[in-house]
Amino acid sequence: MTRTPERNAPESRGPSVSRRVRWGLLAALGFVIVPSVYAAAVLTPMGQRVEDAALGGVRESDLFGSDTALNVISVPVILLLVVVIAAVAFARRRLAVGLGAGVVVLASAATSTLVKRIAERPEIAQSTTPNSFPSGHATIALAALFGVLMVTPRRFRPIVTLLGAAYAVFVANQTVVYGWHRVSDIIGACGIALFWLGLVRAVGPQVDRAQRGDRDGRRGPRRVVSGVLLVATGVTFLVGVAALVYGIAGGAHDHAAILVAGRMASSASVLAAVTMVWLADDLHRAPRTDTEAIPAA
Repeated sequence: MTRTPERNAPESRGPSVSRRVRWGLLAALGFVIVPSVYAAAVLTPMGQRVEDAALGGVRESDLFGSDTALNVISVPVILLLVVVIAAVAFARRRLAVGLGAGVVVLASAATSTLVKRIAERPEIAQSTTPNSFPSGHATIALAALFGVLMVTPRRFRPIVTLLGAAYAVFVANQTVVYGWHRVSDIIGACGIALFWLGLVRAVGPQVDRAQRGDRDGRRGPRRVVSGVLLVATGVTFLVGVAALVYGIAGGAHDHAAILVAGRMASSASVLAAVTMVWLADDLHRAPRTDTEAIPAA
C-alpha cells in the first residue's frame, strides 16, 4: 500500500523555513561587510596607506589590451539585462521570481551609486585620490550573475555560474589594474550584491519548486563547480597573501607586488561571494511530486 504526501503537510514547510534563514543570514553578512570594510579601509590611516601602495604599482604595461569588459557595463545594458530576465521568467511562468531578480540587479546598482555619493574619503594619510567606494562595475557584474541565476533552470546553473564568476573576476581585476578601484571597493561591491540577493531570496518567492525545470540534473557537474570555486578562492587568497608578504618584506614597499596582492584579494573576494551563493543554493533539494509514491510505514 502506498500513500501520497499532501502539499501542505508540515514537513513541506521545513525547507521553506531553512531557505529563509540561510538567505537571511547571507543578507545580514552583506549588510555588515559594507560599513565594516569602509570603516577599516577608508576611515583609517593604515587602511588608506595599504590601498594607496597598491595604486602606486599601476603601470601602463600591466593594462589589459581592451577595456571592453568594463564598457559593457552601462545603463542601457543593465536595462536590457532586466528585460532579458523578465522574458526568461515569463517563458518559465515565474513572473514573481523574475521581478525579484530585477530587484536584485537594479537595487544593487542604485545602492552602489548612493553609497559612492554619500561616502567620504578623508585625507588622513597624505592621500589625495578621490573616493571610489564601492565599485559600481563589480557590483553590477555580481548582481547580474545573481539575478540571471534566479531565473535559470537548475540544470543549467553550473555553467552559468562558472561563466558569470569568470566575468565578474575579470571585471574586478581590470578595475584594480587600471587604478580605478581599490580592494575595499570590490569587497564593498560584493557586500551590496550579497545583501540584495539574500534579502530578495529570504522574503521573496521561492525560486525552485517541484517542476521539472527546477530539478537537479546530474550531481557531478554541481560537485565540480563547488570544487572549482573553493579551490580557486583558496589559491587566489594564498597567492595574494604571498604577494603582500613579499611586497612589504624588508621595510621597503614593492608596489608591483602589492598591486598583485590587491588583484588577488579582489579576485578572492568575488570568488568567495559567488561560492557562498552557490553553496546556499546547493542546499536546495528538488522535492518529491505528488505523483511519487511513498511506502506506508
